[in-house]
This record gives sequence, C-alpha cells and structure tokens, in this order.
Amino acid sequence: MKGYFTKVRLSAALLLILSMVASTGTVSYAHAPYAGYNYSSKGETIPAPVAYKPDRVISGSTAGTEGFNQPKDIFVSQDRQIYIADTGNSRIVVLNERFEYIREVSEFDHSGRTDTFQAPSGIYVTENKDMYVADTENHRVVHLDGAGKLVQIIESPDSEILIDNFVFLPLKVAVDKAKRVYVVAQGTFDGIMEFDGDGKFTGFTGTNRVRFNMADYFWKMMATQAQRDRMRLFIPTEYTNLDLDENGFIYTTNSDANTAVPIKRLNPTGIDVLRKEGYWVPSGDLKFLPVGENSGPSLFTDIAVGNSGMYSALDVKRGKIFTYDWDGNLLYIFGKLGEQVGTFQQPSSIDYLGDSILVLDRALNQITVFHETPIGRLINQAVKGHFKGDDELSAELWKRVVEYDANYEIAYIGISKALLRKGLNKEATDYAKLGMDKGNYSKVFKRHRKDVLREHLGSILSLSIAVIAGMIILRSIGRKRRKTYHA
Repeated sequence: MKGYFTKVRLSAALLLILSMVASTGTVSYAHAPYAGYNYSSKGETIPAPVAYKPDRVISGSTAGTEGFNQPKDIFVSQDRQIYIADTGNSRIVVLNERFEYIREVSEFDHSGRTDTFQAPSGIYVTENKDMYVADTENHRVVHLDGAGKLVQIIESPDSEILIDNFVFLPLKVAVDKAKRVYVVAQGTFDGIMEFDGDGKFTGFTGTNRVRFNMADYFWKMMATQAQRDRMRLFIPTEYTNLDLDENGFIYTTNSDANTAVPIKRLNPTGIDVLRKEGYWVPSGDLKFLPVGENSGPSLFTDIAVGNSGMYSALDVKRGKIFTYDWDGNLLYIFGKLGEQVGTFQQPSSIDYLGDSILVLDRALNQITVFHETPIGRLINQAVKGHFKGDDELSAELWKRVVEYDANYEIAYIGISKALLRKGLNKEATDYAKLGMDKGNYSKVFKRHRKDVLREHLGSILSLSIAVIAGMIILRSIGRKRRKTYHA
C-alpha cells in the first residue's frame, strides 16, 4: 500500500512539473542557485520545490554607507529597522526596511568622555528601541536607549561560580520583557550567562549536555594517561547564538556535533521544552559525508524565531537554512555555499523581515534577502493557519501545497489534523496514512473505529439479540425433543 501511495505522489508531481514547463517554458522557482530537497519520513533525501529564493544583495555601499567589514550579527526590530553589528568597523549600522542607511552608532558619552565599541559581535533591540551591544573586545555589554544615550554597562562579573582566570568575552546578547539579559560568552561551558535588570550576574541557564558512546568511554577508561590527554574531553559545549520568542522562551544553537540536541527552547528554569513531534529531531541535514570537506552533521551558527511557532536555523558548514514548525517538522531547506548570488562563504547571522529572510555573510560583507516562492508562501500560510486554529483555511492551503509537491508528507499530516478537528475521522485517517504519521494515524484510527461502532451499534445490538433469541429457541426445541424421545 505504501508503494502505491508513493507512486501516486510521484506521478502527480511529474504531471504538475510537466504542465508548468509546458505552460511557462520553465519552472517558476528554477532560478534559485541551489537544488531544492527535503527528507522523507524514512530519512531519504527527496527532491522538493525551492521555498525561498534570493531577491537581492545588500552591501554597505548599496545601503549608502561605508562597506561592511566582517559583520557578525543582524537583528530586525519590531518597527522593521535592521541593525548590523559591523564587527570589523566597530560600529552598529541601522537601515530601514528598504535597506537604506539611517545612522550608525560607533561612540557614546560615558561619564563626560567619548567611549567607543571594539569589535562588537552581537546586537539586540527591545520593544522600546533600547539597544544592547555585545562589545566583545571591550569585555562588556553596553546598554543604550533609543536616542543612543548610555543607560548601563555590564562588565565581567565577580562570582564564586566563575573560574579564577575567567575573561568576559560576550558574543551574543538577548533581553526578555522582564529586562533579564542573556549573554553567550566565549569560553563559557556552563550555559548562557544571565544578568538581572540592574546588570547583576545571577548565574547560568541551560547547560549543554554531552553525547558520547560507551565504546569511547570504555576506551578512555582503559587508555594510558598519554592517550587520554590526546582524546577529546567529555565536557559541555558552548552556545553559538540565541533568540527569544514572543513568550520569552530562549531558542539556542551550538556548533558541536558532540552535543545531544543542537537546537533548544529553554523555559525560564533552563529546561529544554522544544517540541520534537516531527519525523526527526530538529538537527539539520540527516544525510552527509562522514569524512572530508564539509563532512559531518550541520553546525548551527544562528537561529531566528518567526511568528506562529516557526524558526529557522543557519548551518555554517554547508550554508543552508533549515526551517521548522512548532511541532518540529522540517518544512523546507534552502541555500548553499558558493560564489553565485544567493550563496554564501561564511554565513554568520539570520533574521526575519516580515515573510522575508535575511542572511548576513561575514566573508562577503553583505546581506542576502530571500523571498518566498509560491510554494513557500503556501507552506507558511498553512502553518500559520493551523497555529491560529483556522483549520479550514489550513487544510485548503495544504491541499494546494500537495498540488506543487505530491511527496510533501507534512501536508498530508496537516490536512489530517484539520479534518480531525472537524470530526471527519475517516478522511483524517486516510490522510494520516498518506503522511506516514504513525502516531497521528493511531489516534485518528481509534476515533474512526469508535465512529464505525457508534454508527452500527443499533444493527450490532439487534443482531446480537436475534442470535441470543435464536439460541434460546433452539435450546427450548432441543429440550422438547429429548422429553418426547424419552417418553
């Protein structure tokens, strides 16, 4: 049966592509400088239409300012202004949503003297436009108000839980609505540094756990001291970046393949509550070369949280963007390393500008702007519809996604969930089977079975009564015959 559904989907996808080519001469999303793909429920790499394609490239000169120099962070504020931590030029550049230069912040008044940044690596802007800068080489976090006036400086904390020779090198920063400041610092393995609204260090949150196999552990126990010294230590790894969702939960990434979970969603107590209901745990590429250049699993350098529970993680190893929904389903993949427009050399940061995605490249000193393709727009709208509880709209959009890509299994799951909420359990069961969703299929099948029993309950009871009555009559006749025979 599975083979049949797969053939049906492949045939539908082929007919769709042929019809598009015949009518337009080319596929509308074929101009992207990378091939689209995704992963099936079995972990197989399958071709897929591209969800995002490059629209334009923004450099310092095209924006109307000095060229960028090794920029490391990008942040889009709620009023759609774009902030760039231009690390090599020791400044923060501010653009409007049309990518036009507004201003730059490179100095500020500090107790009557002019102070400057030194290689800032991170930038975060609050709702009221307060700016927090990870001023890396100055070993501090600088808090400026919307007018650029100094509010506070967070310097290296004095705490017993820090090592004696600790050097405060803040790389990334984020601030929640309670004004708690979260800092990713270089060389910190205990988690994300947390400061209160007054800049006081309150501890670490979200310590990474290490994944190792028993063979490595056994060999380390048996090895000599010299061999142990050459082995990789089983120590927690560093975070690479963080972002906050609208509820104040912290999304994090780290760049160590030895970490059990490369993406986390930390609650206020530092516990990972990221949903992992998809086919695979959110971790980027499932298929990769074991050795050689660009081998091994994805290494995430940044994460951006959008609306409706979606988030996108930036893989610095192969220059790809992986976007997931609230449940952890991998929605689409795009991007790659290369020399063409729309490819990267050293992607360093990512953020959303409405439905567009911005990727900052520290080697090319530019921002690449990606826009939705038709299927990308449908997927995003379907996810948003489901997240907001508009099941009817979501189901219709998922059906249109299937018209583009009959192998898009998540669409079948989306349709199944929408039908389930409407009480159409039989149809929901069929679509759950097409989506290869064992957990959802089991749930909707139980409901469908109850519907069948409920629908035929009267007939079943009548038949049961008739059978019981027949058995009683037969027994009665049998008794009379035996009495007559003995008489």
